[in-house]
Parts: sequence; C-alpha cells; structure tokens
Amino acid sequence: MALIFVLALAYVQSNTATGTSLTLTQTHSQAFLGLTLQLKCDVKTATRQPQGLLFQMNTVPKCTVKVDDCTQYTRDTDSQTQYTCGCGQQSDGNYVYILNASSLHDDVEGNWRCEYEEFSNTIHVNLTDPEGPTQIQMVKTEPQTKEGDSVNLTCSANCLPDCRYSWTKGGQDLTSQTRGSRGQVLAVRGVVGDDSGNYTCTAVNPSSNKASDTSAFLLVQTSPKRKVDAPFAPTLKTATGQTAKMEVTFSGDPRPEVSWWKIESGSLTPVNNSVGDTERQDIPGEVDGSLTAVLAVKVETDDDLGMYCVSAENIVDTTFVYIDLQDEFDEDARCHSQTAVAEMSILRIGVIAGAAAMLLAITVVAVVFCRKYKEMKRALDCPYASTQRLGNAVVDSNHYQELPSPQTLRKQLPEGGYTLPTGGTGWVFSTKVDLKPVDGTHPISKTNPIYDHIHDDNIMIK
Repeated sequence: MALIFVLALAYVQSNTATGTSLTLTQTHSQAFLGLTLQLKCDVKTATRQPQGLLFQMNTVPKCTVKVDDCTQYTRDTDSQTQYTCGCGQQSDGNYVYILNASSLHDDVEGNWRCEYEEFSNTIHVNLTDPEGPTQIQMVKTEPQTKEGDSVNLTCSANCLPDCRYSWTKGGQDLTSQTRGSRGQVLAVRGVVGDDSGNYTCTAVNPSSNKASDTSAFLLVQTSPKRKVDAPFAPTLKTATGQTAKMEVTFSGDPRPEVSWWKIESGSLTPVNNSVGDTERQDIPGEVDGSLTAVLAVKVETDDDLGMYCVSAENIVDTTFVYIDLQDEFDEDARCHSQTAVAEMSILRIGVIAGAAAMLLAITVVAVVFCRKYKEMKRALDCPYASTQRLGNAVVDSNHYQELPSPQTLRKQLPEGGYTLPTGGTGWVFSTKVDLKPVDGTHPISKTNPIYDHIHDDNIMIK
C-alpha cells in the first residue's frame, strides 16, 4: 500500500516539469550470479527538483526514494535479490538516484526502468555466465634469491569475473600474516633461510566459487654457517707422535667449498699434504648443502701445533672457523706450575699471618710487664702512695697520691688519717700535694682533703 501511495504522489503533480531528462545506466557492464549490481538514474530538470523517483523491473516496483532527504520509502522484500536505494546531489546541482542490488539471483534479469512523473528511461539487465579460473600461473621477480633480498611472487589466471587470490606456504595460510598477500602479489621482504619452501597460489571465481591453484618452490641462497648441533671442538689437545682430527660441519645453499689454513706470523698459510689431508663428507639426507670438513694432523714437532682455520665459501658469503691445536703435556705442566705457585702463595700468607700473631702476643706481654714493673717500682719508691679513697676524702681514681714526707710518718690511723712524728707540727704538711697520673704523664698539684685527718700527738689538726 505504501508503494501505491508513493506512486500516486509522483503522478499527481499539478505542474509538469519542462526541460527534464532521465538517464538510466548500469555501472558495471556485466552482472554475475551471487555478486552485486548498481543502477544510476541521472535526473536533470531546469524548473524544479523532483520530489521522488521509482525503480521498477518488468513493471514491478523494486525501490522508491525521495530527493529532499534521500529517504528510502519502499523496497521489494519478497525477491531473492536484496535491494536498497538512495540519492545524492552532484556538483552541477542535479541529482542522481542509485539502486544497489546484492546477492544477485535470476530474478534480477529483465527490463529496468527509472520513472519521474511522466519521464522514464529503460535498460535491459542480463546475468553473464562466469568463466574460469583457467591458465593460472605464478611468476617470481628474481630468478635467484639471496639472504636479505626481497622477492615478489605474482599469480594470474583467466577469470570472469575477476578472481580472488589467496596464498599458502607448506599448507600454512599467509593471508593474515605480515608477509601476507596483496591480491595477486605476495611480497616477501628481507628473506631468510626459513623462507625457502613451496608456495601455492589459489584463484577462486567469486561467482561460481570454482578454484584453481599453482605452486612454485622458492629457494633462498644462504651463506655458510657452522652447524651448532654437529661435533666441534674449538680447542684440541694432543701429544707428539699422535694424530689430531679437526672436524667442522657447515650448512649453506649452495653447498660451500671448504679450505684449510694455518695461521703463521699473523697470516693464513694453506695446509699442504705434508701436514694433513682435507676430506669432504656429505651428510646423508641433508638438502641444504650441508658439508663436513675434516683435517687430520700428525704432530711431529712444535711447528705442527698452533691455530688452524677452515673457510667455507659460496656465492653468498665466506665464513671462517678457528681451531687451536695445543700440546697436552705442556698444558699439564702449566697446570702443575700454576698449582705450585698457588700453594706457595698460600704458605707465604700463612707464615706472614703467624709472624703477625707472634708479634702481637709479644707486644701484649711487654705492655703488661711494663705496667706491672711500674706498679712495683712505685710501691717501693712511695710505700704510702695510694689510689684508694681515705676516709671521707674524694680522690680521683685516675691518679695516686704521694705524701710529702712519707718516711717521717709514724703509722696510719685506723680512721684513715696519719699521725705526725713526736714533736712534729702539723703546719709543715702542706695540703697541696702532687697527683701523679697512672699513665706516667706529668703530675699535677691539687688540694687533697685527706689532710683534714692528720693528727699531731693524737690531736686532730684541722
């Protein structure tokens, strides 16, 4: 009902436009089953802009749109083909109406017409049968690819409509990877040895879903490298009269050529047959050009010892590997010598530590003896000297007292004072006494309250 209403609205315009033209075109020259189709209706009018336009096929309305807001009013929802429509203003001020059809089915074939008022234009739409893909092929930009180079693989096929392309390497999809495909071209930048392998391009017809593929092997030429999982000894020890076998395994594409050298006076000297033979051994099952180089050297003199070198060279690069051939006996002697030096060092350290301990012990004994001697001498020279507090006197414990005339004192009173000899007078004893530090430094004079308890003939002298 809405579609009938819009049609009636378009046909009951009160004024007929003059100078109006309609041009209906198919944007793609061919339409294919399952793909998309677009129809464009250019409307040119000299008097006023159209209010709405109708797309119909074989007299059956499919979609209507109004120009003022490009609103889609109706569309056919019963068809297997999906339709949408809209419009837009061009740079010259005129409008173009667009019908988009997707998931095309057989019902899209027929006469298509765009109508505005009494004006219309008609074209016929046919579905084209898809073809291909056929004659698919792959081309590599560089015939030879070395490490670090870049390579483009280009795939092409005869296809109607144009085919879609996808890429795999050894069955692994490359589409979502950094080195993924860009349509017909697969670009690989900075190739490494792991990029070698079988690459497959698949072309798919988007209308019929028919597919065809082709494959090509990409070989990346790599520089020689020592195989880390193969036997190798950077240092060999041997003895005079024995034969040392040096062995190095290389990988590389193409397979490298190897040569043995000996370093003499800072330069490389080719190894001749008098020193040893060079033999090449292919590793069974290896496809990357792996090769094992073996050199056997019979050590007769010291000149046969030293640094040897093996070079591996191909068209990409040259690699050198060094092996040091040493005298096993000399090495043992050096080890014994180093052990003896270490033992002597330990013994020397022990002797020094023992002497230091003895010196420390002697020093301690000497200090103790000197202190005891000073104490004994002071006791003999000054029998009345004392570091103890006498009576209520306050005496510095760091000093001892020496009475002015200890030989004239008669006896020590029980209360800690002293009695004077008979006929003596108290004033001859000064309250100023010398306090001699225990450590033997210069004595000092100080008033000593001990003399508050000196008596004269049993009479206390204050």
